[in-house]
Amino acid sequence: MAKVVIVSSAVRDGFDPWVHGTTLLLRHSAELDTFGQHTLTTDPEEADIIVFGEMGECGSFAERVRAHPYYRKYPEKCFLFDSADSPFPVLPGLYASLTTEQYRSGHTRTGFYLYVVENPFIQHRPLTGREPFLASFIGNSETHPVRQQIFAFRRPDFLLKDTGTISYRMAYEADPTERPPFWEEYADAMGNALFSLCPRGMGAGSIRLYESMKMGRPCIILADAWQPNPGVDWDAFSIRIPESEASQIPEILERNADRAVEMGLRARAEWEKWFSERVRFHRVVELCLDIQRSRGRFGRLERLSHLRHIPLHPRRYLRSKRFLYRRDGKIWW
Repeated sequence: MAKVVIVSSAVRDGFDPWVHGTTLLLRHSAELDTFGQHTLTTDPEEADIIVFGEMGECGSFAERVRAHPYYRKYPEKCFLFDSADSPFPVLPGLYASLTTEQYRSGHTRTGFYLYVVENPFIQHRPLTGREPFLASFIGNSETHPVRQQIFAFRRPDFLLKDTGTISYRMAYEADPTERPPFWEEYADAMGNALFSLCPRGMGAGSIRLYESMKMGRPCIILADAWQPNPGVDWDAFSIRIPESEASQIPEILERNADRAVEMGLRARAEWEKWFSERVRFHRVVELCLDIQRSRGRFGRLERLSHLRHIPLHPRRYLRSKRFLYRRDGKIWW
């Protein structure tokens, strides 16, 4: 049994759903936890692990977390849970867009996405097998070339819509009254197809993958660099297609159409098992503990070695400093 502190490195006053949302949702999951093996504490001294819940807001190199008093005093038991598109894994932890190249058994695991402002229309819709479309995808075609390959399909049984930057604006900038029609259309498109196309975007991972699982849709994964979440039975409900073979998607889906209903059920079951409200706290803690157990005898040196990302990417580091200064009014070291 582990005692866990969940905290954010945010310094702004008041509640901001895009800054504090991850910590709020993880704490709420702890209240609903069905496993009962781990407990929350507010005392970093007695905690076995300290989880910083961030959403790409702590800097590309986790500058704000590394400056936090908890990390300064207890670095060996601190972990980062980050949903950023393309973070550098300077700190040990869970990264939603973790790449295979970034995976290290004693340092990183693939995480997932936790946003307070979620699409409320993404709910379980069991497949009937009579859906009007074979596959669907709504998203920005410009975030990665593989998405442009998808939009090159001209098939009546593919429901495709290029939203440009609308998706980003609806999530982060839109007035709340603008969101429901867009989000309902997005969810209906996913619900009206046998398969959900889940190409990578700016990051190797995609929130669409987890939304598809939640709805109960088989996932077609196009993300060569992405490192899958450990433990999840991906083969039961998803098909991973190399980005270079995206043109073969229609034929592959036609061959697997008779499996879609069963795959959809398995997708929802795996979401319940690994990512639902009642289990996500436990899963996050277990993954952090697994990283701890996997550290070698020179774990401290291994942790420090990941700071090499900073001198290797000086321009990105300076841009991150500027981003944080504009948000927080101070420079983090």
